[in-house]
Amino acid sequence: MDDLLAEFVAESREMLEALGGEIVAWEADPSDRARLDSIFRFVHTVKGNCGFFDFPRLQALSHAAEDALADVRANRRGADAALVDAVLAIVDRISDMIDAIDRGEDIPEGGDGALIAALQPDGDAGEALAALPVAQGERPVRAARAQRSVRLPVELLDRVMSGVSDMVLARNDLARRLREHPVAASIDGPFDRLTAIIADVRDAMTRTRMQRIDHVFAALPRLVRDLSAELGKQVMVDVDGGEVELDREMIEMIRDPLTHIIRNAIDHGIEAPAARRAAGKREIGLLTVSARQSGNRILIDVADDGAGIDGARLVEKAIAGGLLDAAAAARMTDRERCALIFAPGLSTAEAVTAISGRGVGMDVVRANIERVGGGIEVDSTPGHGARVTLRVPLTLTIIPALTVAVGAQQFAIPRSSIEEIVHAADDAVEIVRLGGAMLATVRERRLPCLPLAQVLGLASAVADAAHTLIVLRLAGGERFVLAVERLLDHEELVVRPVAPAVMATGLYAGTTLTDDGRPILLLEVAGLAAAGGLALEPQDRRAPAGPAAEEPAGPPVVLFIGLDGRRRAMRMAIVERIEEADPAAIEVGPDRDRIVVDGRIVPLAGGGGAVSFEAPLQLFRLSDGQAEIAYVFRKVIDIRALAGEVVAAALPGEIEGITLIDGEPAEVVDPHWLFARHAAPPIPAERPACRLPAADTWMQNFLRPLIESAGWRVLDEHDPHRADVEIAAQGAGLSPVGAGRVIRLRAAPEEAPESEGSVYRYDRAGLLAALGAGRRA
Repeated sequence: MDDLLAEFVAESREMLEALGGEIVAWEADPSDRARLDSIFRFVHTVKGNCGFFDFPRLQALSHAAEDALADVRANRRGADAALVDAVLAIVDRISDMIDAIDRGEDIPEGGDGALIAALQPDGDAGEALAALPVAQGERPVRAARAQRSVRLPVELLDRVMSGVSDMVLARNDLARRLREHPVAASIDGPFDRLTAIIADVRDAMTRTRMQRIDHVFAALPRLVRDLSAELGKQVMVDVDGGEVELDREMIEMIRDPLTHIIRNAIDHGIEAPAARRAAGKREIGLLTVSARQSGNRILIDVADDGAGIDGARLVEKAIAGGLLDAAAAARMTDRERCALIFAPGLSTAEAVTAISGRGVGMDVVRANIERVGGGIEVDSTPGHGARVTLRVPLTLTIIPALTVAVGAQQFAIPRSSIEEIVHAADDAVEIVRLGGAMLATVRERRLPCLPLAQVLGLASAVADAAHTLIVLRLAGGERFVLAVERLLDHEELVVRPVAPAVMATGLYAGTTLTDDGRPILLLEVAGLAAAGGLALEPQDRRAPAGPAAEEPAGPPVVLFIGLDGRRRAMRMAIVERIEEADPAAIEVGPDRDRIVVDGRIVPLAGGGGAVSFEAPLQLFRLSDGQAEIAYVFRKVIDIRALAGEVVAAALPGEIEGITLIDGEPAEVVDPHWLFARHAAPPIPAERPACRLPAADTWMQNFLRPLIESAGWRVLDEHDPHRADVEIAAQGAGLSPVGAGRVIRLRAAPEEAPESEGSVYRYDRAGLLAALGAGRRA
């Protein structure tokens, strides 16, 4: 009898999972006879089973619902909102009774008569709902949590899966021993068969634990209906991808985060009907929930067509709550502003309600998702809606991983995050240090590089060129390089929970055992990137690099963020080095700013008239061959090629013009203006003119700055004005316009008969003396 009762409970729960959504969908389309028949069959089945098990109260409730639905099927009454509310209340009451039966408890008393009366054409559904022992707003979540079994006791599945995990560890240990102590070749065949059998058993057990995600999705239409009615809004939900399968544990892990995201979308995102009409939208909001598989991860999207996320409002609330200072807020990008939604204690709700306003929510959602090795992203377009994407692994139990070592410590990295492994000494790899940060060029892609020892605070005596580089890809598509001392092995590892204090660091996703049974920590890839302070961008948003790029390569520039938050580009040719700046070393003057660098006072640019500077700051050390100035900025993005057209600025100044880099605008800094403004001595109003051939790149790059710094105007051979001095290479032709004096440059320093009267092109003193003679002439 107990087996039959367990079968009744399991079957009833399976039907309850799908029934809430079916009833809501039937209410939206009363003509859908197939859904009406499905609902009718459920209550009919429950009524028959209750009679067999002697549950008279369950039988009375299901019989009353069956009669009301039979009237609808016979067209004797319509499917109005009151009837749907009453049927939903009956279903909830049946669910409570099923739970009590499963726990071996007495069925809750009271409320049955009001529920049955509410089914009548003139019944009061509100009175029936008030009679329920649990608040209606909580019921969809609670009902969804009730389901636990798949015709087999969950504990049995867990015990068998644990045994399979131990078999994997034993197989790994045996493989290590065979490598260390080779035995007869006849062992290889049986061992390979054992490996294949264990892999098949593991895959079969994994599939046994898998459940369709529509076990979670089935409760969403009911949740959306009840919540939108409570808030006075009209919301339609579209669910897709219910056939996607997830591990049973993962299903339970994502249930609460997904519910919270949907509640947020309805409460904060989708506007009231009047506001939607004023914005030119239809009154009914659309909430889309979809799931799809991508590799060994499941992507769950929750999108709405509401007002989107107000980044400015989030920043305002963060500053008011002491979570952010005004200076840091001014430097934030739109993406960083949206990410404030995950800040603990931050809420944009005006008042605390039963739904929101306490500031506890999205930070917990992110923590729960990341705890299982997943990730969460938010994308919003103000006025058009927002999209939240959950990326979770298929299963938590056994994962393929790469074990690495730093000193005497071993760590594991999920293979799903690894894109490529290279050695730093390879010809196709280059490592450079830029302003205290490491950049690695791997197959013509320049990526930020983090030494694992540095991130974890471990001692390491290995040089940069001796590291092994692992190219890692985050859930959002961003890439970075992790430098480790050595690789150990590829293994399939059993993942177990880690202590909360260790998990709180954000660097670890769990603990695991190696093939010899030693515990090691599984690294959290997203946590490593955050701890390393990387500002990553999805690679698919960047311009293609290397030979596949269609645009011609241009001069290299450093792409950076200025103190005002703007993207700028500085030509690499004038950057001597990049270093960190101490704000205390900056002196703000009435006309020019200065900074103390290496015991010298150097002109400072890039401040934009700021009266104070806050750490962290970085400096470009710029040089024109004679003078030096410092340019202060916030952070380096990367090194790029200036391949596109530079649209000239309207007025001369620090910005030469605007260009597109990685598809986004960037201001190109004018080095000539910088040195003229900050480093060059005052220039007389009447300056002598010197003519240089425009096609001679050496003269334009090396000689022109010298001539201009000496106070001369530079003309080319096509300028109609007569020059005081014309400079030309030895043996080259002269401009037809003519000049007061001609200076010939020779390529070799030695004197030769044919070079009499010429100046060696790197004889700086001789060149300046010749220019001085031309000025006097």
